[in-house]
Amino acid sequence: KIVHHLPYEAVADRLPDAITAQVWPVIRPNLATLAEAADWLAVLGGEIVPPALGDDDRAYVAQAAESLAATDFATDPWQALTATLKEATGRKGKPLFLPLRQALTGMDHGPDMAALLPVIGKDLALARLRAAALA
Repeated sequence: KIVHHLPYEAVADRLPDAITAQVWPVIRPNLATLAEAADWLAVLGGEIVPPALGDDDRAYVAQAAESLAATDFATDPWQALTATLKEATGRKGKPLFLPLRQALTGMDHGPDMAALLPVIGKDLALARLRAAALA
């Protein structure tokens, strides 16, 4: 719980260089120790293992890639993406969010996706969605 309240300035010298002041508040709630920050480097910008999705979810993340390609990242890309997908597919709740989280992070849980998606960036997010659609 102590880590969850530490400001970036207090820990910056003990974090990997890729964990910036912008990234710290995104991953901080998911850490038990400072050392765990390094575990998030792959999710933030490295290689992840595409999840094994069922046929429906693979088609869904392919559709998500198409929607994300047309999404403006200057505003709230997560909200824009999920709103578009909800309207287009009728999915809501876990069936709407979980396949996207899995495709974008390789995990079932983690940081708030609205905060994480801009950190991942549009190009890497598109690549991950497309890879998950083919996996």
